[in-house]
Amino acid sequence: MSKSMFGWLCLMILLLAGPVAQAQSLFDGILDRAQDSAERKARDRVNQRIDQSIDKAINKTEETVQCVATDQECLKRAKEQGKQVSVINTPAASGSVKCVVTDTDCLKEAKAQGKKVEIVDEAQLDTLRCAVTDADCLKRAKQMGKKVEIID
Repeated sequence: MSKSMFGWLCLMILLLAGPVAQAQSLFDGILDRAQDSAERKARDRVNQRIDQSIDKAINKTEETVQCVATDQECLKRAKEQGKQVSVINTPAASGSVKCVVTDTDCLKEAKAQGKKVEIVDEAQLDTLRCAVTDADCLKRAKQMGKKVEIID
């Protein structure tokens, strides 16, 4: 093969290699964007399902009224409003209140009412006190099968 022929062949390879490399780079970019989009959609769906679960828990809590078993007026009002009733056996007017150590509002309320405070773990409570915006608290309540009292 002559030098000029070899030179032309090298030039043709270089001219063809550029567009092939650009096409490969473009293809890689499209694949990366598709993968990012799929990951984003998966995250969005998981977040949407978590939000739906939290909404269901809040709705169920809002639709439930707690009444002492002997409080006929409370039971009647709940029935008239079409709400579910959660019957508690004893009134909360006892001499002590169960509070989680991190629940400062519970501690303040007990002090204001002059009640003795019993510090307990969340697992020992029948009802968890959660803010509407406290997704972690709402998730824990759902996982433990606890009722939720919305505190704000």
